[in-house]
Amino acid sequence: MIIAQGHDLQQSFGGHILFDHVNFSIQDKARIGLVGPNGAGKTTLLKIMTGQLAPTKGEFTINNGIRCGYIAQENALNNEQTIFDEMLEVFADLRRDEQTINRLSQQIADHPQDEALLKQYDDLSFQFEQHGGFTYQAEIKSVLNGFNFPESTWQKKIGTLSGGEKTRLSFVKLLLQKPPLLLLDEPTNYLDLDTLDWLETFLKNYDGAILAVSHDQYFLDHLATEIFEFRFGQLTTFKGNYSSYLQQRALRDQTQEAAFEKQQVQIKRDEEFIQKNLVRASTTKRAQSRQKRLDKLERIQPPKSKRKVRINFTAARPSGKEVLILKDLSVGYADRAMIKHISLQINQGDRVAVIGPNGIGKSTLVKTIIKQLPVLGGTIKYGASLDIGYYDQELQALDPGKTVLDTVWDRHRMMPEADVRSILASFLFTAKDIDKTVGQLSGGQKARLTLTLLSLQHDNLLIMDEPTNHLDIEAKEVLEQALQKFNGTLLFVSHDRYFINQLANKIVVVRDQAAKMYEGNYSYYLDEKAKQAAAAQTDSNEAAPAAVNQGKLDYQSQKQHDTEKRRLTRAVEQAETAITRLEAQQTDLQNQMAQPNVASDFAKLQPLQAELQDVQEQLDQQNKTWEQAMEALEEFD
Repeated sequence: MIIAQGHDLQQSFGGHILFDHVNFSIQDKARIGLVGPNGAGKTTLLKIMTGQLAPTKGEFTINNGIRCGYIAQENALNNEQTIFDEMLEVFADLRRDEQTINRLSQQIADHPQDEALLKQYDDLSFQFEQHGGFTYQAEIKSVLNGFNFPESTWQKKIGTLSGGEKTRLSFVKLLLQKPPLLLLDEPTNYLDLDTLDWLETFLKNYDGAILAVSHDQYFLDHLATEIFEFRFGQLTTFKGNYSSYLQQRALRDQTQEAAFEKQQVQIKRDEEFIQKNLVRASTTKRAQSRQKRLDKLERIQPPKSKRKVRINFTAARPSGKEVLILKDLSVGYADRAMIKHISLQINQGDRVAVIGPNGIGKSTLVKTIIKQLPVLGGTIKYGASLDIGYYDQELQALDPGKTVLDTVWDRHRMMPEADVRSILASFLFTAKDIDKTVGQLSGGQKARLTLTLLSLQHDNLLIMDEPTNHLDIEAKEVLEQALQKFNGTLLFVSHDRYFINQLANKIVVVRDQAAKMYEGNYSYYLDEKAKQAAAAQTDSNEAAPAAVNQGKLDYQSQKQHDTEKRRLTRAVEQAETAITRLEAQQTDLQNQMAQPNVASDFAKLQPLQAELQDVQEQLDQQNKTWEQAMEALEEFD
């Protein structure tokens, strides 16, 4: 069922048309990835869908009763509330019902025979259960843990949280609200790998439609079943995940290119024919006919292509076979060690990804290796002929007061200006861009400038801290290809699972102040982690007691337990009442049939016999109901 539609949407700003003639529909349960270059209009479209922005033309319609949930709309958090109490606000209606149920339960204890009260209690209890009344607190805990808010943080006041923590908490609150149409703008930004894996699983099972703007190819591959592509002011729909979309787009462009070239050949032939034959009396009409046909021809346009970043990393000289050997290394700061007793070896040609939760010490490890931080314990052995290039995720190596041109030229004084401009152009810096100061650049431009500088150093060991931050999908793909061709060694910190999976041949996992290396890519690491989790679960099951102590039932289970026991008690009482009534009817009918004037008159006896049979069948059924209810009730004692 279609729940929302965009019809002939256009959006322009100051006379510039951002997009035009945009049409799409969203089905319930849809899983849509919205992709396209930065500035194509993706976030603008989300704002139109949420009513924050009116389109220049066209309209977006949504079915009655369908609410859009958007992270930017849902971040009004109460700074005076604790984390857990703020999440409880989502379930305010259920909590009111819970209070009513408790009040009714007390009233029933005083008036156990009040049928109206019992019915009200049972109806409200059933409704409470159906809407998740027995599970909402567990749901809150699950989502908070999934977003890395452990139980020790739940009583913190929201006003004490950082900006990033508040953003994550807003996301938690939005997911708990379960809007029928969930709109997500870069949902994977700044989430660590554990949270990303948890979020994907949650969203796959989400009972509603999802439209997500994302540069995370791994996320789109595992969630999306449909891709909306924004490009050159138009929106095109593709069925399948992101990898399928790339294949379809390439095939579409190839087909369009072939059709364009074929048509161009035919157009050239027709034009040559017209030029040669238009002036000849014998062929003028044929030439005019072809000219008319050519004038009416619908011209096929060549596939539009966006300029791509051109990145090339080459090592000026080879390093030794052993690049880095860490032995019993501890890293951190004077007041505390973040990772202890790291022992691992990186060899020439390795592609090593360092992964782990945010704040665990990954960047600290990298900064220790490049000697920005001192070693706390153990040793680092550097290989022979090692030239180290470093990419800082904070992009702090750039001077905000210098122009783009001078930033490169100051480090490569012997390079001709024309060559500097050429290399900057290959990284998509225009003539206007190179005269800007670094402080005027966007995050994506700063990232590209840092990569420009790194590519000109020709180091044989690249150490990169979150190199895909600030890059759009196209730029990330180019960086990935360049690093695959790099003839040196790569050590990188990243939370981009697609990037890791395409590049890494070793994974270093940092957790609980320790580091462990896995020989393989990210998919291999996930397989190994799943095997370890399965083995741990088996051990846990073997160690767990077979019987469950009824006295340790949690709150929700106890509520269900009490409701079911009360229902069975009522069923026994109702059956006993019916049995007493039916037994009296049976005795009365048998007495009537024993009267001499009835026993000898078949016409009078027959209807009484039929009525007696019916009463006896009802009596049998009520006896069975009583027995079943009593057996079940005895199990509660």
